[in-house]
Amino acid sequence: MLRSISILLLTLVTIGCHKSYDVTEQKPFVNTVPLHGKFNITLPEDHTTGYLWQIGTEYNDTVVDYMNSVWHGNEKGVVFNFEGKAKGSAELEFKLVKYQDTIEIKKFWIAVK
Repeated sequence: MLRSISILLLTLVTIGCHKSYDVTEQKPFVNTVPLHGKFNITLPEDHTTGYLWQIGTEYNDTVVDYMNSVWHGNEKGVVFNFEGKAKGSAELEFKLVKYQDTIEIKKFWIAVK
């Protein structure tokens, strides 16, 4: 029983130690992340304005896996979480929208190595 608990704790610590990479450089810069590495893109988002960031649906999902997004408040914005799924590259596009209007577009080039 004690051994099982020790193994479980070691597993949880190991999982918690995986580094998550902050991708900040927009295209044409290439952001390199490791295979199976987790990475995120944080964009400013203030819900009082009605403008929201959306991820584009056309990207190489065999290379990059979109995990989820979490809004951390008006001051910290929204964090989009991904994982490098296979070696290769993908372009991620984000649109700042209000209703049907696109206000701004940001693109990030990801290379999974």
